[in-house]
Amino acid sequence: MVAQDVVTGGATAKQALTVDGLVAANRDGHSLMVVGSSGVEQIDLETGQNEYFDYHGQAQSLAPSYKHNHVFVATARGIDLLYLNLGGRTPYTIPLDGRPTAMVMAESGTRIYAAIAGQRVIDVVDTEQYAVTGRIALDVVATSVTISPREDTLYVGSGQGVEAIAIKDGTVTASAAFLGSVADLAVSPNGDQLYVALAGLTHAIAVVDAPHLRVANLIELDADPSHILVASY
Repeated sequence: MVAQDVVTGGATAKQALTVDGLVAANRDGHSLMVVGSSGVEQIDLETGQNEYFDYHGQAQSLAPSYKHNHVFVATARGIDLLYLNLGGRTPYTIPLDGRPTAMVMAESGTRIYAAIAGQRVIDVVDTEQYAVTGRIALDVVATSVTISPREDTLYVGSGQGVEAIAIKDGTVTASAAFLGSVADLAVSPNGDQLYVALAGLTHAIAVVDAPHLRVANLIELDADPSHILVASY
């Protein structure tokens, strides 16, 4: 694992990992975790210290909590509440309407939005009640999802393109179609741009004005992208 400063270009020394899996940055700003079927490894980027937790779920997506001591892990059976301060225990799994294909946590940390495989629905999870407290009906089967910094718009990617959905009433406020399938979505820190990772017929990142979804630029790639992360600095 190598952490690189996107402003200065400086990078940390390569650090060996014992866990192969999904990577997520903690909200404390100085550590990250890798979650896989063999366990969880947390790395402090300032001290270089590693900590291992005993966990054997099949992670599909990660959402670190703003409380820093636990992480929400999407698996085929629901969302595991993985407590780091309890040695990796998962005292509860939040049941969903099916297997989650994508998941995003609101910046406030109070809601998780989970796209359900094969269904035209987004489950809305209250992170304090540990339960699905609402559902947003879709006209597509979502493959990716992200949320605006103001937490008023949900962006949903599918085989048909991207839709912007008003969270308050579930209405579609804008849509955009692309050549190629939507592999992932990310929104800029100020919320004025959406980045769409395109695979298949097009290998590119589409830069889209948000929330109206007008394409402003297309960054061509040599291969299909799988995930996209936007840095804030």
